[in-house]
Amino acid sequence: MKLTNIILKGEQIDLTLITIEDIERYFEAGFKECDEDINYYTGTDDEFTKEMVENFVCKIVNDETRYDFLILDKSNNLLGEVVLNEIEEDSRNSNFRINLFKSSLCGNGYGTQAINLIIKFAFEVLHLHRVELEVYSFNTRAQKAYCKAGFIKEGLKRDGKLINGSYFDVIIMSILESDYKSNKQNFL
Repeated sequence: MKLTNIILKGEQIDLTLITIEDIERYFEAGFKECDEDINYYTGTDDEFTKEMVENFVCKIVNDETRYDFLILDKSNNLLGEVVLNEIEEDSRNSNFRINLFKSSLCGNGYGTQAINLIIKFAFEVLHLHRVELEVYSFNTRAQKAYCKAGFIKEGLKRDGKLINGSYFDVIIMSILESDYKSNKQNFL
């Protein structure tokens, strides 16, 4: 059964699960006027209508294989999202992704704090064994943040993504429960 009404509190930010009531501000903050740099680093080339975003949120809020958190600053401004999805209860594995909606938000520690909060939630609350992600080879900032949080590079999809006519490698990274436990002090 999916946990609800979760708030993960950090020093600069809080993470709250997305709800139907968040659709309007979620669309306004992240999809109405997309940041070109963010789209590039996340490999996003789609445009999203309000109806598409509304349908997506309605689909995911009760999906027991995922936890979609909004990243909020202490003034309740919506900065982005951080997600554990494709959760497999039997193997205790999950996929992870994060997205700050504006490039001006990068470099302020929001992403690092969101990663740490969600990883702590993954291992201490959901009792996952493994969390993995994919990151593009040119996104060195994200790679550094993931390494800092304890993710280990473990694989490569050569020329795994076509962006603007060029192929880029996709790096596979993961963090295991044992990695988290050995560096737990970094997540407090």
